Amino acid sequence: MCIVFGVCPEGQPEVYTLRSHASSVKQQKPEADTVHDRGDPSNGNLQPTTDKILQICPRFRILVIGKTGVGKSTLINRAFGVTEAVSAHYRPGEANIETELTSPENTLFVLHDSKGFEPGEDTNYEAAKRFILSRRSGPLKDRLHAVWFCLESPRAGARLLESAAEDFLKSKQATLGTIPLIIVFTKYDEFVNEVDMKMPDQSLESASKKAESVLEKHYNQSIHPLAGVSLPHVAVSTEEGYEKTLPKLVQLTYSLVSQWVAHEPSVVSNMAQRVNPALKIQGTIDIGKKKYWTALRTSPNFAGHRIWDCLYVIHTDIVTVWNFPTPHLLSKEFRELMVKMVEDLHVPNAPDPSSMLTFSGGSLVAAISAVLAALANPAAPIVIPIVAGLAAGSWAYLVYCQSQIVQQRFIAFIVDLTHVMETLFMITEGRHERVGRRAIKLAYNAYHNSAVKAWAHNQIEAYRELEGRDAALEMIERLIKPVDSEDNANYHAEIRKLALDPVNLSQDEPW
Repeated sequence: MCIVFGVCPEGQPEVYTLRSHASSVKQQKPEADTVHDRGDPSNGNLQPTTDKILQICPRFRILVIGKTGVGKSTLINRAFGVTEAVSAHYRPGEANIETELTSPENTLFVLHDSKGFEPGEDTNYEAAKRFILSRRSGPLKDRLHAVWFCLESPRAGARLLESAAEDFLKSKQATLGTIPLIIVFTKYDEFVNEVDMKMPDQSLESASKKAESVLEKHYNQSIHPLAGVSLPHVAVSTEEGYEKTLPKLVQLTYSLVSQWVAHEPSVVSNMAQRVNPALKIQGTIDIGKKKYWTALRTSPNFAGHRIWDCLYVIHTDIVTVWNFPTPHLLSKEFRELMVKMVEDLHVPNAPDPSSMLTFSGGSLVAAISAVLAALANPAAPIVIPIVAGLAAGSWAYLVYCQSQIVQQRFIAFIVDLTHVMETLFMITEGRHERVGRRAIKLAYNAYHNSAVKAWAHNQIEAYRELEGRDAALEMIERLIKPVDSEDNANYHAEIRKLALDPVNLSQDEPW
């Protein structure tokens, strides 16, 4: 039995909890910031879905094959948002495929590196085959989940494949089994430039289309006949102007691992990647719909639990998917801030979405610009619009009940937290320093002051559960899914420019 009641002098709750196995306990905010509030909820059978997934598969395990100089290290560093920490464990050309290469900046992936298959020797080729065969079975956490076979985009007069690489492709099925193999053409920008030089009277867009056609021809002539089947392949570059290429690679990897390996490593691959925010949002939706979001309609998982504990598992799942290098997003203080954002859902005169650049973020540009401008003086603290020192609203400590008001607040909590994560992703993209409270407050303010939040809350305020439909889930998906449009691409490009502000986002100023 659990009886919870709240006393709210001047609108601020002091919450008392009475349990059958303990005396009354007054819930007080600790003196110091609870940086990593990962204790289980008071009723222990609520567990974040991501915790269960990470127990089965704590890291995404990937093998990258390619000759020295093909761009493997740069590719890994950018895709998983780390510096040279991964490649610092070995010197170029001396990689041992059995060595687990990891980075403290991103603990959710482990890299195995295979030296390229050089002309006239088969040592590396045989070592790669033995390693793959040894990692095809066993516990999921120890198995190999994907292989990126890196080839430099073909240059004039250069040979695309050596004989050992040809043998590897011929024996693909026997060696790899169901482990996904993706052909990654690196340094795509250099290939496009070479094509462009041969087309002096054409636009760069025309040269890019021509390069795609030529590259596909190379694949069909040199790789497809060897493999005997169509292999997934993608061209990538880490240079400016080619920002869409790496998201395609991680999206393709996620899909293939999900299809051919297992659900858990595909989810962890999404958590580990740091270049595709749209995939993060889709991962948030997929994990949410597996268990706890469905409770907004059916209540089987939340019955008898405090709302604060329910919010804990939802909050943990969403933050874990985004995998920012900071403990502060899992703190009690940040969760309280997100709860406060949804306390008053009434939004008069919400903007017409047709007047916004795009729903997914367009109106955040002005808000982020204003906040970044305020950071010109790094000594000036960022003031959030809600006082952080006050405890969360009393509603969050009640026992969960199925009602429209509670549903609306849960929906708003999920939508708001996802958009704050998306905003933080865009602000910090490409920056490898630890994310401090200053950066989190910046993202919080930008979303809180945006037309995106006002319009979303207006839609949630008008929410009505429909008989026989998962209206709550439909609304959440509609309000957080990114818009695939040219406007949205331009918006993200603008945010990347804003994020180049030299402010130290790792500062840990008080909430």
